[in-house]
Amino acid sequence: FRIKLLSRKMFKLMPTCVILLFAIASLPSTKAAYNVVSFGAKPDGQSDSTLPFLRAWMAACNSVAPAMVYVPRGTFLIKNAVFSGPCKNRILFQIQGTLVAPWDYRSLGNSGFWILFQKVSRLTVSGGGTVDGRGAGFWTCRRTGRNCPYGTRSITFLWCNNIVVSGLTSIKSQLSHFAVARCNNLRIQNVRIIAPSNSPNTEGLLVQDSTGVTVSGSIIRTGDDCIAIGPNTKNVWIERIGCGPGHGISIGSLGNSLNENGVQNVTVTNSVFTKTDNGVRIKSWARASNSYATNINFRNLIMRNVANPILIDQTYCPNNQCPHQSSGVKISQVTYKNIRGTSRTEAAVIFDCSSSNPCRGIRLQDIKLSTAYRATTATCNNAGGYSSGSVIPGSCLGRGSYIAVVFTSLSKMVCNNRAKMADQQVVSWAVMLPIALTALLWKANAATYNMITFDAKPDGQTDSTRPFLQAWAAACGSAQAATISVPRGRYLLGNAVFRGPCKNRINFQISGTLVAPADYRALGNTGYWILFIQVNGVTVVGGSLDAKGAGFWACRRSGSNCPVGARSITFNWANDIVVSGLTSINSQLSHLVINSCNNVRVSNVRLIAPYQSPNTDGIHVQGSTGVTITGSSIKTGDDCISIGPGTKNLWMERITCGPGHGVSIGSLGKLLNEAGVQNVTLTNSVFSGSDNGLRIKTWARPSNGFVTNILYQNIVMKNVKNPIIIDQNYCPTNQGCPGQTSGVKISQVTYRNIQGTSATPTAMTFDCSPSNPCRGIRLEGINLSYMNRQAQSLCNNVGGTTSGVIMPNSCL
Repeated sequence: FRIKLLSRKMFKLMPTCVILLFAIASLPSTKAAYNVVSFGAKPDGQSDSTLPFLRAWMAACNSVAPAMVYVPRGTFLIKNAVFSGPCKNRILFQIQGTLVAPWDYRSLGNSGFWILFQKVSRLTVSGGGTVDGRGAGFWTCRRTGRNCPYGTRSITFLWCNNIVVSGLTSIKSQLSHFAVARCNNLRIQNVRIIAPSNSPNTEGLLVQDSTGVTVSGSIIRTGDDCIAIGPNTKNVWIERIGCGPGHGISIGSLGNSLNENGVQNVTVTNSVFTKTDNGVRIKSWARASNSYATNINFRNLIMRNVANPILIDQTYCPNNQCPHQSSGVKISQVTYKNIRGTSRTEAAVIFDCSSSNPCRGIRLQDIKLSTAYRATTATCNNAGGYSSGSVIPGSCLGRGSYIAVVFTSLSKMVCNNRAKMADQQVVSWAVMLPIALTALLWKANAATYNMITFDAKPDGQTDSTRPFLQAWAAACGSAQAATISVPRGRYLLGNAVFRGPCKNRINFQISGTLVAPADYRALGNTGYWILFIQVNGVTVVGGSLDAKGAGFWACRRSGSNCPVGARSITFNWANDIVVSGLTSINSQLSHLVINSCNNVRVSNVRLIAPYQSPNTDGIHVQGSTGVTITGSSIKTGDDCISIGPGTKNLWMERITCGPGHGVSIGSLGKLLNEAGVQNVTLTNSVFSGSDNGLRIKTWARPSNGFVTNILYQNIVMKNVKNPIIIDQNYCPTNQGCPGQTSGVKISQVTYRNIQGTSATPTAMTFDCSPSNPCRGIRLEGINLSYMNRQAQSLCNNVGGTTSGVIMPNSCL
């Protein structure tokens, strides 16, 4: 058919039309359609259409075939409506018209809801329609202090699974516009939520007691939080949100109850805050509680005239209901990265944490928040963490607390004399003086140990192992922060163990190259070359490692009696580690291993080994929490990154992989009692000529292991053999697993915006366990071809959903 664009108005309707076409296309060809008008609904905005809507829902819910409830153009008056499940098949609730609440706010009573979906699965609510809560009368009642009803949320999802809300507009809700409680796998996209800035408690979206919620591409302008995240919520992804006016995006308030589940694994990214009271906020009651907030990521955010751009407030106590108490909520592993813009107040960063449960693992990276003609400040109470990159206002975390005080005083001094300077000079001095002061304070308070003074020889031939260990012992015993400096040159190093704990932070600055012995047998059967063990607060920056692994690979290929081999650099039982700018070549086995660690950041590393070098993984992570890997190039003979048992909260972005075996979770399930893998994200990465792209691999044997909450997004494949693969039939040399099935449970894996070319006809393979089928696999916007032709997909024992264009055709 032909679409002719007659006006701008029709052009604006195109996204809604596309959403509708995809939604309808996602239903099988055999479907039942139920128009609410056919059930007696009147599009006049005056006749009560509640009963016709419920009748249409009952018909759709009882349909064996997938069904659609259709709301045509017009205005439909709806009172309290409960759409209950479970239903027999999928339902598309297509709204083209406007649903309006009664003018008399009291008619909705004290139920707490206006439109409620409960115990429903596989529901899509979409269309260009509008939901109008007509909340103005209720807000007036609240402001006057009269005896008002409780109020209602416009649309509520309760005990629901696999829900999509797309393209709706919600205006003037009495309370929250959307509420999500006790749900799993819910996606809200391209919605508009609008209420006046002075309308009380009109959150855009309230999420609590739910897992796997994604909110994207939406505009929220309200009188309360744009998005509020309550207790017992995990695995939330929020991106491309336009927030403001309102109170920002808030986690909390938490800790209202003593026994309360916490919040974990929340990401807010690529969003803009405009004239909001807060930007990104974590809020908890100042009272006893066993709640928590952990693994929170705020990144790539723009603040425009925001009152409190970055805020943790653990002293929340409205109406003085908790005086002289401190919050029991434990806040940890919170990252703020690439947050820029303007603050409406001088205090742009506030960490006001609990005196009895200080915040831990707060990370600031590349922050730039300013005000007009004034320096911004950062305030820390009971907060621990570190900063990297350019951080404005100056970080008040950890040892930077004193620096922050000087920053504030110095900036005020400059600004108070701005009448004597040009405006540009004021800004320049206000920025440059704190930065210069930071460098001076670090140099003044750090002990430096140069390897040459410990008799290390940069000739590549003299064994420098003992000098390196002596320098480490001196740095580790220093009460001051210490730097170990490795100047330019080549340093021969045998097995080296750098053991902690140490008395302060250590910066291992490598300008030269560390080389292993030419005889691979010299490293013996220890399994390591360079080992950091039980250390905290260590930074390894720059330089190169050359493990000279070619002899060991030749031994392995020949089948001779070879030693076990050595990993180039290993971190065992280490915390708060940074590895940046390092190059590792020709490792005997894995280049970089992170085992049983917490809070490790790897950035801008280059890991290189020939394609045919066996078992030369780039980075291997296992038994670790809070690992971030960014901006790195990995070309090896095995996995670029391998993820083993017991790994959680792993973030990978801007990875260039290939040649090699791709990024692999597994192999898992080799042991019966084995920890699982959860909360892994890989984004904005490129695979070139690798054997696999995104792989999950498990042994075909009994195990209680698991893989859950995995997100792959914005990935480019260039001639990759298996771009997307789940293999639960791994059984090398047919040992220990013939005739068995994998016990590893794989669930909630999302593939989003994966594009490029496959080197084989089958671009997507989901070969899951017959005894533990894969669940919750999601494909969104996949475009993979094979030699300029359509590729194929293969599914065994897998269940999930698709949205958008999927090429090759989905077999889910």
